[in-house]
Amino acid sequence: MRKSSRKKADEKPSKPQPDFPLFPHARGYWAKKVRGKTHYFGKIADDPLGQKARDLWLDQKDELLSGRTPRARTTTGPTVEDICNQFCAHKDELRKTGEITEQTYNEYLATGKRLAKAFGHKTPVDDVVADDFRHLRAGIAKHWGPVRLGNEIQRVRSVFKYAYDSGLIEKPPRFGADFKKPSAKVLRMNRAARGLRMFEREELLAVLNVACPITKAIVLLGANCGLGNSDVGHLPLKAVDLERGWLTYPRPKTGIDRKIPLWPETIAALRTVLACKGKPNNPEHNGLFFVSTMGSTFQPDGRSYWVAEAIKAALIKAKKVRSGLSFYALRHTFQTIGEGVRDLAAVQAIMGHAASGNDMSATYRERVDDDRLKAVVDHIHDWLFSKNL
Repeated sequence: MRKSSRKKADEKPSKPQPDFPLFPHARGYWAKKVRGKTHYFGKIADDPLGQKARDLWLDQKDELLSGRTPRARTTTGPTVEDICNQFCAHKDELRKTGEITEQTYNEYLATGKRLAKAFGHKTPVDDVVADDFRHLRAGIAKHWGPVRLGNEIQRVRSVFKYAYDSGLIEKPPRFGADFKKPSAKVLRMNRAARGLRMFEREELLAVLNVACPITKAIVLLGANCGLGNSDVGHLPLKAVDLERGWLTYPRPKTGIDRKIPLWPETIAALRTVLACKGKPNNPEHNGLFFVSTMGSTFQPDGRSYWVAEAIKAALIKAKKVRSGLSFYALRHTFQTIGEGVRDLAAVQAIMGHAASGNDMSATYRERVDDDRLKAVVDHIHDWLFSKNL
């Protein structure tokens, strides 16, 4: 019987070096699989050592890894990485001089890293087009709500505005019609879907009942004084006068002076914290109010989320509290209940709110009398504690 003959298949070429980034595809091309898709970088027969293929891969690498379609390089100006580095260096200088907080700087830094990853570190800024911004926005919107999305869009625009104003780029990029903050309607609908972002009386009492001494003091500062996470983390000893019962503390975010009467419950809680206060591990934290017996603070490296973490356990333990509330909801509670005295100027003075552009009365107002400030905090105190007295 005659045996059938088969043509011997060509042997598949091997990589030029073990660490060569591409592989020889059966179709006869140097190839690389990126994000689930195979990309080709020229015929092996024309480039047996893969030198041209490797150069092409390195040229297109950032765009492919970020999910963008590689485009021919038309410019050699500053790259996305260049302007992000310059922008973050500028913000770092502002952080060191106290003009922005550590948390704000970290947010700008994260935006810079996100931009470089999305557009490609070595991509020239002039090669970034509106379609890139559209994809960036769509990717962020999948994971973040409209408020956080709007904040990120503003930070991204700030990076390119800084680059243009500083002369790093000749013209600002075209962001396109889609790269906009969510509309006011979307924000309203999102807020309505989440429900009220304030503590009801029973919820706040439930948190106070289960909180440890330090957490209880922090919660009372939020309810009594409208302090936020960063306010608590940065709270200096010298700002608290427990003998007279006053907190005199400019808001770190705006620098606006605040003078706030303290409740008896708040004073008692703060005295308890002082009684067990330890020596801070970092000498720079010597002037802070909140230092644990182990020497840790609520402001290590400026990350105010440590305050939120301290409250989280109490919120979980207090089973009556709705999901979605956080420590910052106490500012919402203070504003909402405090307005019951019908003295908005006094509420704003305690909250440390900056005057809006059309509020001329706030521009001329030099102070708010102590009696008016006391009326606000007394009103909130009665709302919270009157039925338990």
